[in-house]
Amino acid sequence: MVVRAASPTLVGAVAAVVSSVLGVDDPTTVTVQTSEQLASVRQQVAGQLGDYGRTLVLSVFGAAAALVGAILLALVMLRRRDFGRRRALGASRSILVALLLSQVGLLAAVAVLVGVTAALLLLGVQGLPLPTPAFTIAVGVLAIVTSLVAAVVPALIASTRDPLRELRVA
Repeated sequence: MVVRAASPTLVGAVAAVVSSVLGVDDPTTVTVQTSEQLASVRQQVAGQLGDYGRTLVLSVFGAAAALVGAILLALVMLRRRDFGRRRALGASRSILVALLLSQVGLLAAVAVLVGVTAALLLLGVQGLPLPTPAFTIAVGVLAIVTSLVAAVVPALIASTRDPLRELRVA
């Protein structure tokens, strides 16, 4: 008889339960073999892979945040006259921040939809297992939030520019 444990941590407990369920009068007539050492190694490897995966995801999102922030800062510098005109015509600082954040949020949402659709189609075509919907949604939401957080500093910089200085002709 072969009994499999659901996780490596349950190997010892499953072996004890199987021995007690057999109800043998003479325990020397039954041999229970376990691979507790293999289960322990498997548990350690799974933990390390989880740690490496988490580190990789955080690194990718950190790099993406830095790129979004740098690109948006460059766009703010290119459009500084536009923001100066808006401020001179009565737009408040909070409106400028909201405008930039809504633009970034909309672009990030479209990018997430395109990226998730492409990734799911590619996985489906290759016959690979698809991630759970909860995981897919969580990664998409995390990408949008990362973009918005990275856009806050450039949006604040755009909103604090002096409108008279920006509109002055050199």
